[in-house]
This record gives sequence, structure tokens and C-alpha cells, in this order.
Amino acid sequence: MAEVKLAGMGEMVWTRGAGVLGCIGLGSCVGTLLFDPRTHTAALAHVMLPEAHDQDAFTLPGKYATTAVPALLRLLDVPPALASRLKAILVGGGELFQNRSQALRIGERNVEALHKLLSELRIGVVFEHTRGSSGRSFEFDVATGQIRVRAVGATAVVQDLSAALGILRRAA
Repeated sequence: MAEVKLAGMGEMVWTRGAGVLGCIGLGSCVGTLLFDPRTHTAALAHVMLPEAHDQDAFTLPGKYATTAVPALLRLLDVPPALASRLKAILVGGGELFQNRSQALRIGERNVEALHKLLSELRIGVVFEHTRGSSGRSFEFDVATGQIRVRAVGATAVVQDLSAALGILRRAA
């Protein structure tokens, strides 16, 4: 059985070649996974807020979109100039409380901030399960490229991303 590494709020995890990365209980937070097809390495941040305004940016770079994406690049050992070879997966960013002001729509702001940062680095998003009004959890199997997303009150979504990620399947 593959090792499972879960990123808690503001945390980052990574693996190379095999293993499962995931997040549990994503509400407005966004599980942000970058995958490098060349090295078969993946890194995941549990992003809580769109931008840093305090010292946590240094101690918990995975907490903020603006610090998480550069920190994920460092974990993957990929300089920004080569970031376009990476593929991204985004899960979460829901609004669990309706009728909130724009300033409090953290999930939407997280998703928008991540899209902006990834676009600037020319990193393509190959899978996205964001927004909406329910919490969700997900697991991504680095060896197979399979993602499983479970949203509250919905049937689990299971998708094979191996082709989109450039993962070659080994013959049985």
C-alpha cells in the first residue's frame, strides 16, 4: 500500500515516484498540488488565505497562495523560469457560509489568487474541483495519476489524470 501524506492547514507535503498526497476537510481552503512529469515528483500545499500579511508567511509558507506557490517550486527544485513544465491540481475554495460580503469570500479569493499566480508562471491546471458550497477532501496517487475527490453530500469523483500529467503506465 502506498504511503499517504496529508497536508494540514498551512502545511506542505511532497513525494517522488510513488505515494498518495491529500487534504482532508477543505472548506474555503484550496489543496494546491504541483506535479513535475520530468522527475515524477509532486508537492501539495493546504492554502488557507490568498495573501500573506503576517509572520506566518515565513513559518508556514503553505498557508498563503502568494507564498505557497513559490515554496512548492522550491520543494520540487524547479526554478520559476522552468515552471511551465509543471501541471497543477486545485481542489477546494468553497463558500460554506452564504450571503457574505466580497471581502469574506475567502474560497473565491483563494482560487482567483492561485489562478493568477499559476498563469503568471505558465503552469497549466489539469484538474480543478473548486468553488461551490460544500467541503471536500481529496487524495492524489502520484504513481497512477488517479485523483479521488469526496464532497459532502455528493458522490465521490474519481478521475485518471495520467495522460494529462504525462504519466506512462507500466505494462502489467
